[in-house]
Amino acid sequence: MVMMLADSRFNYLDQVRFYASYMVTPLHWLADTPRSISDSVNNNFQSRSYLIGENQRLKEQLLTQQFRLQKLEHLEAENKRLNELLNASSIVDERGVLAQITGESPDPFIKRVLINKGANDGVFVGQPVLDAFGLMGQVIELQPFTSWVLMITDPQHSTPVQINRNGNRAIASGTQDSLHRLMLNNISDTFDIQVDDVLVTSGFGGRFPAGYPVGVVRSVEHDPGAPFATIIVQPTAQLDRSRNVLLVFK
Repeated sequence: MVMMLADSRFNYLDQVRFYASYMVTPLHWLADTPRSISDSVNNNFQSRSYLIGENQRLKEQLLTQQFRLQKLEHLEAENKRLNELLNASSIVDERGVLAQITGESPDPFIKRVLINKGANDGVFVGQPVLDAFGLMGQVIELQPFTSWVLMITDPQHSTPVQINRNGNRAIASGTQDSLHRLMLNNISDTFDIQVDDVLVTSGFGGRFPAGYPVGVVRSVEHDPGAPFATIIVQPTAQLDRSRNVLLVFK
């Protein structure tokens, strides 16, 4: 009691407490170690969980933004195609009705597509079908609300054409192997035709009005042992990409 009273009045034991603190500090650290380790582990787990959650959230946000961007790009491209289609319909005398391709034949040997216009819309068998770049084919089968269109590159389809440069006429037929190839039938070696000549419908046969783009000549081969030249034509219509088409009414 006397020492405590003297220390409170005259601070006799300050030095003793000062040096004694050096001795007990390691004990304080040791006693506090479990709590520090526990707090550190908890913080690490919380930080890792937070980062994982944040990373997942950012991934989902990025995916959503990419999806929206793709949709905007699709809408921009779709708008461009529609404008091209409207421009194409404005240069012909016939009336064009817009339709959309909704399906295609599951048979790989038949090149035909399904459109969302049918008999109830006034569609008729033999009606020409175009995209923004040229002739695609003709209606071959009617249903009330849909129709089947045979592509010009189907092996059972032939199109009367003429060379835009000189007016020479020929028949362009589809092939079995490719959606992007036509061949000209029975063309002699003396026939005036060149690579890059543009072929348009001739109007012969009464099925297709004259003047619609059909294709561009890509190769002309003359085989001395063959009676006719081999002429390959690439269709101008985008047969595998066009979604919007025009049904032509006279």
